[in-house]
Amino acid sequence: MDLIGTAQMTNSLRSQVRSAADRIADAFAAEEYKGLQLAFRLRLIALGLIALFLLWLSPWPQVLYFHALMLGFVATGLLSLTRDATRPGPSPAAWTRWLLPVADLALVTFAVVQPNPLGGEEWFTPPLRLRLDNSLWLLLFVALATLTYSPRQVIWTGISGALCWIAATFWIGTLPGSVFTFRNGEGWYAMTPEQQTAAVVNPYSVSGIALTKQVFLLLVVSGLLAAAVQRSRMLVLRQVRVEGERAQLARYFSSNMVEQLADADRPLREVRTETVAVLFADIVGFTALSEAKTPEQVIALLREFHARMQAVVFAHQGTLDKYLGDGLMATFGTPHPGRRDAVNALAAARHMAETVEAWNRLRQHEGAEPIRIGIGLHWGPVVLGDIGGDNRLEFATIGDTVNVANRLEQMPPRARSGDSRERCARGGGRDYRAARGRASARWFCAISAAVGARA
Repeated sequence: MDLIGTAQMTNSLRSQVRSAADRIADAFAAEEYKGLQLAFRLRLIALGLIALFLLWLSPWPQVLYFHALMLGFVATGLLSLTRDATRPGPSPAAWTRWLLPVADLALVTFAVVQPNPLGGEEWFTPPLRLRLDNSLWLLLFVALATLTYSPRQVIWTGISGALCWIAATFWIGTLPGSVFTFRNGEGWYAMTPEQQTAAVVNPYSVSGIALTKQVFLLLVVSGLLAAAVQRSRMLVLRQVRVEGERAQLARYFSSNMVEQLADADRPLREVRTETVAVLFADIVGFTALSEAKTPEQVIALLREFHARMQAVVFAHQGTLDKYLGDGLMATFGTPHPGRRDAVNALAAARHMAETVEAWNRLRQHEGAEPIRIGIGLHWGPVVLGDIGGDNRLEFATIGDTVNVANRLEQMPPRARSGDSRERCARGGGRDYRAARGRASARWFCAISAAVGARA
């Protein structure tokens, strides 16, 4: 039976982890799709600028050939926005990741190496087209791929460009009259300087060294851009986790404590004993009060009460330990104790009573019955640490100090006032001034009983 329960717990935890991973993957897929939309808009802008540039660079009507090829880039850009129907949110279809980069780069390679059928470039030999830094056009599409926030997309675009350029170079090398030259090996070094110069300036020479440099540069730049995209993704993931942790901390600690905990080196889950102040507060007679209300009214009352009390706790550097139905438990001095923990707790108790009095005036003005609360305080040693199972942990504050504060809060006002000195004496205490800013347990309980009685 234990093995079955453990297996179920493990499967539940794995499903939670998978669901969180799936949510992050879906979020990145949605951002990739937004990146493709941005890339398409930038593609249109770039194509417009290139079209204007070609009007100045190429004569008429030869420029119409390049303008016609640009329509192909517009078509591939539109196809890249095809959505994946298997995902709940907007995300690019899987086939567009692999086919469209190849189509784009094959088209740009074709535009570079294929002679213009409208003429005007008869003096160009095919090998010369490989020497005019035309491979730089491939980098434009690698740069556009970075907008998808997908390292694989960037790498694949670079590899596709390298393969297309290699294929074009070898195709030109097989044309009649073309000669492959490599500026290394025994054949090259056996040439005279005049022969080497003639081989380099030969308009039919296809340089293997130039091809190697172009492909190497394209792949290196693609790798660097992919690494930058991957680093950005990891930074986003870390920031999401940090903000999630801060949001969880903000549920229990005041804003200044959240910043201290986020920057602290000491682990929060470390079990330790500290001297802190513990405060309990709840609505007196809540059961009878809630019987005359609808469920919606009961929940609205609790939410308003908890919100007001939480604000008071945080205003006095306290920690909201937990909500207890119609009450709450707060601590002062967790997770890190300070010299004014007890003083802050006492000020919070007084502030709570004043807050409830102000709230009651507002409620009476609205025709609602007043609210009475009970408050119990104690200061002393407690044990701090995480408790719970693998699926859910809770930062707990336990010990006799917690029990005393809880009993004080539950006592009737008269008994609380009359017995506070005796009960606090049993709990032990110190002189207030000797406590270096911390009220003694005896003084603390007496004041807290008075606050409870007044509220």
